[in-house]
Amino acid sequence: MSTLQASKNSPVEGGKDLLFLISLMDKQDKVEFVKQFKEDFLLQVEEKKLSRTGYYKLLQGYAPSDERLAEIVEMDEKARKWLIERVKEKAERALQIIERMEVNGE
Repeated sequence: MSTLQASKNSPVEGGKDLLFLISLMDKQDKVEFVKQFKEDFLLQVEEKKLSRTGYYKLLQGYAPSDERLAEIVEMDEKARKWLIERVKEKAERALQIIERMEVNGE
């Protein structure tokens, strides 16, 4: 494998990109993510990656860390698609607002 290929496919860069996308979500998005993918969080409890107390806190509305969300997204294709759609919606909304502000000279 060439150096170019290694750097192009670097999981570190992909991890940074994933964390950036997750950082665009607000607390409400993260709480909704937990509700949608609670089985994946329960699997983390079974694998001893998450405490039972931590799991119950997440179910009560605590927002998980970006790193914890990244772990779920990396292991669950449906979670990855959910994240992409949620961030895409936010990006489209942000672009609409920016365009409107530019037109109005705000």
